[in-house]
Amino acid sequence: MRRLRLFSLAVVAIVIGSTSVTSHYREISTQKPPDKVALLRTETLPKGDYHSAAIATVEYAPGGETKKHRHDVAIFAYVLEGSVESQLDNQEIKTYKKGDTWYEPPGTIHSVSRNASSTQPAKLLVFAVGEEGKATTTFLQD
Repeated sequence: MRRLRLFSLAVVAIVIGSTSVTSHYREISTQKPPDKVALLRTETLPKGDYHSAAIATVEYAPGGETKKHRHDVAIFAYVLEGSVESQLDNQEIKTYKKGDTWYEPPGTIHSVSRNASSTQPAKLLVFAVGEEGKATTTFLQD
């Protein structure tokens, strides 16, 4: 009976190990794979020496905004709460709601970054990756 159980665990380990989404969950005796994995966004980063990374939350009060700025690192943004309006490199202003994402390549000018609501707060999760020593955010004159 014990051999059958070990054999069953080995078969399950092989099946799980061959599935790319659950490949990090090889210790099946102590860990359970996640119930759901949702890929939100992928981007190819420009050439560079990417050794610095940071994750932050950005919270906007109702009607809140950030001055015009530039990021010298790659930015991935995910809206956790509310909705935000964003304008990158003088393109059209876009509204992102809870669950939406966007990407800003290094050097992108962020002309508009504000809460879309005057009554509800908004919150972003931001992941920045770039070359060591590069400024995450540089505020610009209008």
